[in-house]
Amino acid sequence: MIVQASPQIALKEFVFAELYTDDGSDEAKAKVRALQKKYGSVALPLYLVLSPEGKELSRLTGTIGETQFLKFLDAAKRKFEKSKKK
Repeated sequence: MIVQASPQIALKEFVFAELYTDDGSDEAKAKVRALQKKYGSVALPLYLVLSPEGKELSRLTGTIGETQFLKFLDAAKRKFEKSKKK
């Protein structure tokens, strides 16, 4: 069940990290290699929700609508809450 009304509200519960990998620089190419190695994908856009320990909780690749993005965030939040109870 989605309780947030918009992505802006839902996203307040997450910490953002953005990694730009498409400018063609050597630094960006190194980031692409690191992403590929760590997460097995360099798809753009790639959204990952990680636990504070760096464990992947949810993954989304590609462009989707607002409703689907909210569902993605909600599912990630539920996985995180469930993992805290273990």
